Amino acid sequence: MNLLAIATLFSAVVLGLSPPTIVERNPSKVCVVPAAGNSSIDDTPAVLKAFDQCGHGGKILFQNTTYHINSVMNTTGLKDCEIDLRGTLLWSTNVSYWLNHSLPVGYQNQSTAWVFGGKNIRFDGHGYGTFNGNGQTWYDACGSVSNYPGRPHALTVSETSNSEFTGLRFVQSQMWTLSIIHSQNTLFDNIYVNSTSVKSSSRNTDGADTIYSSHITFRNWEVDNGDDSISMKANSTDILIEDSLFHRGLGIAIGSIGQYKDAYETIERVRARNITYSKTLHAVYFKTWTGEQVNYPPNGGGGGLGYASDMVFEDLKATALRGPAIAISQCTTFSGTAGNCTSSKFQLRDLSFKDLTGTTTSQDVASFQCSAVKPCENISITGVDLEVSSNGTLADEYLCGNVEGTRGFNCTGAVCVGGSATGGC
Repeated sequence: MNLLAIATLFSAVVLGLSPPTIVERNPSKVCVVPAAGNSSIDDTPAVLKAFDQCGHGGKILFQNTTYHINSVMNTTGLKDCEIDLRGTLLWSTNVSYWLNHSLPVGYQNQSTAWVFGGKNIRFDGHGYGTFNGNGQTWYDACGSVSNYPGRPHALTVSETSNSEFTGLRFVQSQMWTLSIIHSQNTLFDNIYVNSTSVKSSSRNTDGADTIYSSHITFRNWEVDNGDDSISMKANSTDILIEDSLFHRGLGIAIGSIGQYKDAYETIERVRARNITYSKTLHAVYFKTWTGEQVNYPPNGGGGGLGYASDMVFEDLKATALRGPAIAISQCTTFSGTAGNCTSSKFQLRDLSFKDLTGTTTSQDVASFQCSAVKPCENISITGVDLEVSSNGTLADEYLCGNVEGTRGFNCTGAVCVGGSATGGC
């Protein structure tokens, strides 16, 4: 950058010129996003203008300050650009506004506060750039309603390819932190998520969810939340999760899946390795809807078709798991409905779990509540060394229902059969 450009950039930052200040560089440009510095003034127009002017071949720079985001954002169609987040994006607590204006994600009637997408993008938070969703407001407002209509995800990465998101912090996300849909060949590295509540449940605060996406890598994640640590949903293929730490949530989730009646969906080629768990419910669990449709998404559904297969989970280290390390429940159904837990037409097969060590509060290594219509097939579990913290014995129970083909373990008892969205009964 030449001296004129440096001087212009300095003026933009210090003097707070009208949004956004554009600094020409060879061959592209930098848009410095100014912040009003007042929660009553929406910084969204300045953000959107910066993306409009620098979203193709340029750089969008958020300064080390707080930006008040009071309205929805759609920044899709980006290309060959960089986003440099050195401050905090703070979402407003106007629940009524967000419930009525959040943007559609394109799955399960979910919605989002920000739709973001494009090709060849680098989004860098340098380890401290922060999304703050003011989630406590949402946890208090929504209570036990899992998918409150209009409750937004923090960020939806849509139709994105050949891109990298690194060094970002997400705190108090409104609902799911990150939904990734219709995206390919993208890396999410060095991401921190903390969506915990001081009083109400922080239910449905998934760390990340993949939907209709392939070749997605999650590396060096730390997630402390009240729901799925990372979840793979419909048509997620070639997903890698590695070198990550998960606290207090539910663990790695496959699903829920099979929610849309007669829709054929798959989840294939998932790999997870070198994962550390602290007080999560499970290490890995699977959840499908029953074979009967009851009501509609996001809180109802069922009757879906397809399979989840070719998955390997290895080098899993646990401290104080709260339930079975590995769980399958094919009995997700509409809230308050007693579903048929053996009717799912969605099959789980070719699953491998290797080197699972640490401590647990459960005597059950695995709980497999599979469908009688499409039994679970070809499950391998090897290298288990889990100590039950209450008595110092080894966890050695493997509870099975409708499982065909086991390797490395023998089923020791019948599984509990009952409705569940989190594994077990």
